[in-house]
Amino acid sequence: MSKLPFKVIAVDMDGTFMRDNQTFDHKRFDRILDQIHENKAHFIVSSGRPYSRLRKDFTGFLDRIDMIADNGSLLIQDDNIISTHLLTHKTTMELLEFIQIHYPESSVIVTGINSSYTTMDASPAFKQTMNFYYPDRVEVPDLMTAVSPHDQITKLTLSYQHDFSEELEREFNTHHAEKIHCTSSGFGLLDIVPYSVNKGNALKYFLRYFDAKPSELIAFGDGMNDKEMLELAGYSYAMENA
Repeated sequence: MSKLPFKVIAVDMDGTFMRDNQTFDHKRFDRILDQIHENKAHFIVSSGRPYSRLRKDFTGFLDRIDMIADNGSLLIQDDNIISTHLLTHKTTMELLEFIQIHYPESSVIVTGINSSYTTMDASPAFKQTMNFYYPDRVEVPDLMTAVSPHDQITKLTLSYQHDFSEELEREFNTHHAEKIHCTSSGFGLLDIVPYSVNKGNALKYFLRYFDAKPSELIAFGDGMNDKEMLELAGYSYAMENA
C-alpha cells in the first residue's frame, strides 16, 4: 500500500460509515484498520451517538480506534474517556424548563455518561428510535426530578417536525449565562451540547495529540453536525445523501 497523504481519518456513523440496516463489514474494516496502522495513521469514529452505543458498535475494535461521542462532548481513546465537556445540572434544568414552555410537542432524551433518561409519555416512534441508540435508556415520569446533580450530562436530544436548532440556540443563549450549541443530527432529531462543542473542536484535540495538522486530516460526513469537521479537514467528503 502506498503512503497515505493524511495521518488522521475521521468518519461519521449514520448515513456515512454504517449501512442503512445499521451494520458494517467487520472483516473488511479489520483489514482496512491494519493498513491504516501500517501507515502510522489513526482512525476516529466521529458521531452524535452516545459512548454506550459506540462501544457496542465497535466491539472487538475498541483498542484500535479513537472515538468522538455525543457530537464532541466525549473523547475516547483505547476505550477510555480522555476528555469530557458536560452540561451543568443548573443548565440542564433550565433547558428542560425552556423546552417544556417553548417546544412542548418535542420528545426529549437526556444523555449522561452512565445513563440516559426519557419520559414515559414520549412518543412511541421516539422511544423506538432511542431503544437502539441508547441501550442504557431509562423511562421516568418526569425528567426534571429524575436527573440528579451527580449525573454527568453530555447532551439533550429532541424530536422535531421542523428544524428549530438555530432558533432554540439563539433564544436560550440570549437569556441564560451558560451558553449552549444546537445542531441537527438528522432523522428529525436535534442535539443540544455545551457551547463550542462540536466534532471539529474535538478533532483539534486529537490532531494536537497526534502531532498532526488539519491538512493531514481526511473526514467523511453527511449532516449539519459534521459541518465543523468537514470545514477543518484538508480532505473532506460529504456523502451523496447529505
